Amino acid sequence: MNRQLISGGIAAMMSLLITTAALAAGGGGDGGGGAPSVSAPSIDPVKRYQEGVTALDASQWQAARSAFSDVLKVAGTDAPTNFMMGMAWAGEGKFKESRRYFENAVRYSKGELAQARGWLGRAYIKSGDNGKVAEQKDALVKMKSQCAGSCKDAAVIDEAIKRIDDTLANPTAAIAPALGLPALAPAAGDAAYLAASGLINQGRYGEALQSLREAALVFGPHPDILTYQGFANRKLGNLTVALEFYSAALKLQPQHRGANEYLGEYYVEIGDLARAKAQLAKLETLCRFGCEEAYELRRWIEGRQS
Repeated sequence: MNRQLISGGIAAMMSLLITTAALAAGGGGDGGGGAPSVSAPSIDPVKRYQEGVTALDASQWQAARSAFSDVLKVAGTDAPTNFMMGMAWAGEGKFKESRRYFENAVRYSKGELAQARGWLGRAYIKSGDNGKVAEQKDALVKMKSQCAGSCKDAAVIDEAIKRIDDTLANPTAAIAPALGLPALAPAAGDAAYLAASGLINQGRYGEALQSLREAALVFGPHPDILTYQGFANRKLGNLTVALEFYSAALKLQPQHRGANEYLGEYYVEIGDLARAKAQLAKLETLCRFGCEEAYELRRWIEGRQS
């Protein structure tokens, strides 16, 4: 992959000026559009997700659940949305109801969303099911041991472990979710997204996924973020996970050029040239006057055939 993804400095400022119209036209570049705060699908789960986050931060639990329920209707396997729905139930002290969503968040994030593990452990304790707590804490301790050097997730993992320990120490204490809305503001999400772009340019795909998780917690199921998550996982050899992310992006926005290209590249990598050519045909329909995504996928296919 020779193209450079958006990263840093003037490129970052320019990306923030790209409007929703660019994404509606199929995006551009590898992610498919500009910074996530200024681009979103026509049926906008991103907007409803952010409305849910705002309601959650204001302790408006029912409004938050209504918003996240709308998102889950179109993106049921989205880990951040399931996590936030769990928080919306936990806010009212309804931990039995929250457990299912925290469990989904852990499952759909492949165990990588440390916040979900911390809250799931807490929900088990609060709902009287202490037998399942150790699994979550042990998984978090393992994550911390694998989080070498200046791992961005270290503080999040520590907080999740502390959340379980504090609840074990005082299981009857009242708990109110505190999100810290500034950390979930669009600017913070854009910064995480652009940081991920730079890390992908450098081939630091594991670190990029950490930043993409931060962006996803801000924006929810955004096709640009999902596409990058697929790309980074594919480069790490996690092909099945990559396919899940590409499929999720295209479910939300079938015309997303970046996701269509990368899905075609995935098919080339697994030797399914027929499906890769079908993706190319789709891109050529989307790009009547040509586009970089179609050119790049064509190059991949020709390289495999030669």
